[in-house]
Amino acid sequence: MNTIAVDAMGGDSAPVEIVKGAIKAKENGVNVVLCGDENLIKPYLGSTEIPVYHFPQVISMDEDPLKAVRSKKEASINGCMQLLKEKKVEAVFSAGSTGATLISAITILGKQRGVIRPAIASVLPTIDRSVILLDSGASLDVKPKVLYQFAVMGSKLAEALFDIDSPKIGLLNNGEEESKGRELEKSAFKLLNSSSLNFVGNVEGRDFATNKVDVFVTDGFTGNVVLKTLEGTAKLQQSLISASLKQNLFKPFLPSVKKALKPVKDQLNPDKTNASYLLGVDGLVTIGHGSSKQEAIMNGIQYTNESINKDFIGKFSDAIKEL
Repeated sequence: MNTIAVDAMGGDSAPVEIVKGAIKAKENGVNVVLCGDENLIKPYLGSTEIPVYHFPQVISMDEDPLKAVRSKKEASINGCMQLLKEKKVEAVFSAGSTGATLISAITILGKQRGVIRPAIASVLPTIDRSVILLDSGASLDVKPKVLYQFAVMGSKLAEALFDIDSPKIGLLNNGEEESKGRELEKSAFKLLNSSSLNFVGNVEGRDFATNKVDVFVTDGFTGNVVLKTLEGTAKLQQSLISASLKQNLFKPFLPSVKKALKPVKDQLNPDKTNASYLLGVDGLVTIGHGSSKQEAIMNGIQYTNESINKDFIGKFSDAIKEL
């Protein structure tokens, strides 16, 4: 059975919500272990038997990730990565500091051969399928060749997750024309256009609502802003629709309409998947939102488990050797 190491001290509501989410994941058949301060974790476990690895130090969201990872050897995220390195688990899930997760993974697991910079790949819904956005927060300042590598990694991820051949790649820009963008995008465009990838050209933010491409490529700063904007817009739309229904719909019809809209609401809810992939490191690492509650943690762990079952890291690692 697969085992996932969960960073019990990572996230705004750690350890209580993390532990509760891990318990729910275990009840749904996923084998987990928890890394963190056992004195803080065990009171929330109750009668549930989940192994706890004692790593008492915590890296907060406002700490410098590099300094914290190096100075806090007994940090919970370091414990998770060490278990993965020693092959005691098959994957790591954390809702803690993204920077700390990134640095810990690079330091302990190492980067995959040929990878210049790791990337965070987020899977997002569109009209009738999902698309991939990367980088959504790992590497803020990049070179054109790094964007090319992101495109390669995103293409291989799309093949593995969506079971499609030759995924369509788009370079996120402020216009479709080849001349648009900063020097970064202009140079990256040339690299991508001359590659063997299925590169369709520049794409814009509005294309997230279409089926134009399977993979959106950009730097981590832009990608993270886009990701948070999409999530905020989805919440705003849900609130506006809910308010409009309450004001304008005949009340007896309200429950039926809300039930009909629930699948849409769930599709736009990041808590329903709540895991992004940290690509380019030597192991399967997924990242959740810092604000995650127990449902989001449970879904993130289950999402990670599904990736193990698909042998995602094996397929991806083999493909990425081409870099």
